[in-house]
Amino acid sequence: MSLKIIRCFYGSYIADQVKLKQMGFRHIIFPKLLITSIGSNQGLGQINGVTTEQDISSTKLFPNAQICVFKKSTRELLWETKSKANGDYHVRNIAVGLECFVVAFDPNREYNAVIEDAVVAK
Repeated sequence: MSLKIIRCFYGSYIADQVKLKQMGFRHIIFPKLLITSIGSNQGLGQINGVTTEQDISSTKLFPNAQICVFKKSTRELLWETKSKANGDYHVRNIAVGLECFVVAFDPNREYNAVIEDAVVAK
């Protein structure tokens, strides 16, 4: 048995399965996307939240907000995403215990950006 390098193909690239089989590779479909840790900022932690619009009398969900997660100690931008139609956002692949701050931006520029400080990835 020989050891082969595992290669993963993502995006719009379609691998030639016949050629890969001829080269001795196996096609394995994983049930979930694998997360790999590349540095001290990445890991199995995540930050979750909900974007809302608040006024004096009510609170309603705020969809499609631009979410940016920064490492607090260095102010380094780690991830960007958008909140879903129900206002939820999920940021994964962050080191567990890493202290961050999250900034949400209104894509329509009707509201000022908001920040949530001292968010710890769990």
